[in-house]
Amino acid sequence: MGSGRFGWRNYFESTIDEVAVIIWPMLVALHQDVRVDALGATKGHQYFCPNCRAEVTLKQGRIVIHHFAHKPPTNCTWAKGETRAHLMAKVAIRDAFRTNGYQADYEVEVLSGGGDRRADVLITSPAGQRVAIEIQHTPILFDAIERRTKGYMAAHVPVAWIGILSPIMKSDAVTITGGLKIEKYAIRPWEKWAHAFCFKELWYVDPEDQTLWKGVFSDYLIEVQSSSWYNEYGEEQSAGGYSRVSKKWKTLTLSGPLPLGSAKIAIKSRKPWSSKVFSLPGGQFAHFIQSPNGTGV
Repeated sequence: MGSGRFGWRNYFESTIDEVAVIIWPMLVALHQDVRVDALGATKGHQYFCPNCRAEVTLKQGRIVIHHFAHKPPTNCTWAKGETRAHLMAKVAIRDAFRTNGYQADYEVEVLSGGGDRRADVLITSPAGQRVAIEIQHTPILFDAIERRTKGYMAAHVPVAWIGILSPIMKSDAVTITGGLKIEKYAIRPWEKWAHAFCFKELWYVDPEDQTLWKGVFSDYLIEVQSSSWYNEYGEEQSAGGYSRVSKKWKTLTLSGPLPLGSAKIAIKSRKPWSSKVFSLPGGQFAHFIQSPNGTGV
């Protein structure tokens, strides 16, 4: 990551609370139909949004992150805000794979007959294999993540869905041999879907430390305390004294950390599967390899 006066690291370590919590940048724009990164752009040129094609303004400064901004009013979906952690994760993953000889860019459109997508990070291996990395940081429902995955499959671009290891998650975790453990974790719908889709594993990125963690969910048991009482006939009644599986809570075990610079990606195939709750499409998907000696794409 950049370390210059106006680099990413300087901005993300800003002590201004309002900036550190949420920001509204668009990191890329078009200049003469060529993609331009805000970090390397210069003022005095015309830039346009890759999505709506409206003219955008290059913003640069000591505190403000280098970004392109729509001129209000705008209905463009690319003008929506992003969290600080999501931006840090995109930059960290892109830079790590570029360092290892891959072509990598963030906010890249992937065109397909199954619905166009904008990948958080699109990686192309030296052999030409394209892989999309989707860093999910907002709640989405089962049908939305399934639809987006089908769009990537239609474009023959395997996708890896990953989460962000937040400071709250780290504070709730206890250290165990080989990683971390969150005993009582409120699993979100997209995590439940992605965990099943990736054969019961889900990777998380820590953008602060630039590391990856492999997550595995298991059942969280709720203890139902035993109790006894007497009914109106003087007969003793009892209930409880057993455990039941929680529908809301899971136990999350995280193996790691794996430095982003050591990360490799592999491609797997799966068959379609359906339950009463959600469906998983069949096709190829991408996932990280934990072993630093593993063979990736």
